[in-house]
Amino acid sequence: MNNPSMQESPAYYRPLSPNGCRRAPWHDYRSRCIYMITINRAPGILPFSTLAGIPGSHDWKPRTVLTPTGEIIASCISGLKSAFPFTQILRRVIMPEHIHFVLFVTEATDIHLGDIILKLKNECTRRYHGSTKQTDREAPLVSIFEEGYHDRILLKEGQLQRMLAYVSDNPRRRLERINHPDFFHRTPMAGPEGTRYEAYGNIHLLEDPDIEAVKVSRKYTPDELIRRKRIWMRTVQNGGVLVSPFISPAEKKVENWVCNAGGRIILITDNGFGTNYTPKGMLHTLCSEGRLLIIAPTEHRTASIALDRATCLQMNALAETVAAYSLHRL
Repeated sequence: MNNPSMQESPAYYRPLSPNGCRRAPWHDYRSRCIYMITINRAPGILPFSTLAGIPGSHDWKPRTVLTPTGEIIASCISGLKSAFPFTQILRRVIMPEHIHFVLFVTEATDIHLGDIILKLKNECTRRYHGSTKQTDREAPLVSIFEEGYHDRILLKEGQLQRMLAYVSDNPRRRLERINHPDFFHRTPMAGPEGTRYEAYGNIHLLEDPDIEAVKVSRKYTPDELIRRKRIWMRTVQNGGVLVSPFISPAEKKVENWVCNAGGRIILITDNGFGTNYTPKGMLHTLCSEGRLLIIAPTEHRTASIALDRATCLQMNALAETVAAYSLHRL
C-alpha cells in the first residue's frame, strides 16, 4: 500500500518512534483497530483552546473555544482521512494543553500508527508556523507538541462507548477540577507505625465524626450481615462516611448503593497514583462533588497484578485504621 500523506515530511522533523511513548509490544499497530489518542502541547506554545460553560448546566454546557492554534489542529485532524483514506475520526476534543481523538483504522495496512500520528503532528506544526516550503538548510521548526503520543487500544465490548464518553466529557471534568481544586489534590499521609500513603480527593472526609469500615466476610451469619448493613445504611443516612477497598461483589453493591444514595466514601486501593492521575467515570463525579477520598500506597506500578489474600487483608486493615482516626497528614 502506498503511504498517502498530507505533506512530505521535511528532513528536519524529528521522526516519531513507533516504539516510543507507551507502545504495547503485543499489539500490531498496522492492524484494523480503534485507538484513543492523546497528544500533549509542547512547553512555550500558547493554549489550543479555552474552556467555557458550567458543569451541570443544560443551557451553558461545558465546551472548548478554539484558539487560532486549535483551529489549525482541528483542520488537520479533519484532513486526516484525505491523507489516510483508511482512517476515521470517531470523536475529538481539543483541550488547552492536549488533544484527544478516537481513531478508527478501518483496515490492515503497512503503515504504522506512529507514522499517521507523525504526519498529523508535522502538518499541524507546519501550518502553525505559516510555512509552505522548507529546505534542509533552514532552521528546524519547533513542534507545537511534546515528543511522542499515548494510545489506548480498544480491546473489549463496551470500551468504545466509554472512550467516546471520556473524550466528550473532558471539558466538564476540567472545569470541575478548576472549580473545586481541593477535591483534586494529593496529600501525603502516615499510619500509626509511620507507613506512608498518599490520599487524593476531599481530605476533610477523614475528619468526619462518623466513619464506618465496610467489610463483608463469609464468616458472617445472615443476621450479622443484616446488622452490619443497617449500621452502614444509618451511617450514610446520617451524613457519615464509609471506608473500604470494596473488593467483593457484596462490598461493591454497598459502594454502588452509597454512590447512588448521595453518600460519601473513602476508597482504599492497592496501587499508587501515576504522575498524571485523575479519577475516571463515577469516581471523578464523586471527587468533583467532594464525596470521595482515595487512599493508596506511595508507589505506583504500571502492570496489573491480581489481588491476593494478603493484600486484601492489608487493605481491610487500613480501612479499620482510617475508621479509628489513626491516619494523619504529613
